[in-house]
Amino acid sequence: MGCTVGEKAMPRTPEEFNDYVAKELRTGDKRMNTLTDEITAVKREQAEFRRLLKENTDATNSIKADTAELLEAFRSFKGAMKVLEWIGKAAKPMGYVVGLGASIAAFWTAMKSGVPPK
Repeated sequence: MGCTVGEKAMPRTPEEFNDYVAKELRTGDKRMNTLTDEITAVKREQAEFRRLLKENTDATNSIKADTAELLEAFRSFKGAMKVLEWIGKAAKPMGYVVGLGASIAAFWTAMKSGVPPK
């Protein structure tokens, strides 16, 4: 039989050689077209993944900003609660002072008006 390439016999005439080369070129072109299609599909997927990643990043940044605002509001609320707690702690002694002052004022008024104590 002669020399073989793979399972095929080597062409013996110039026409067979030209047919062989043309067939191999067509096979190469088909493979190249398949690879080009696959690369195009990968590029499309990559572009879609970039778009989805950007959407995800934007959503994450939005949540981060909202969370920061909530934390700021919570800290403000916490500060207000501390102030109200201090006011509450101060209100009891101030109530005693105001009550004492009202009692003294009532006693003083009674003494000036000449109302005898009961």
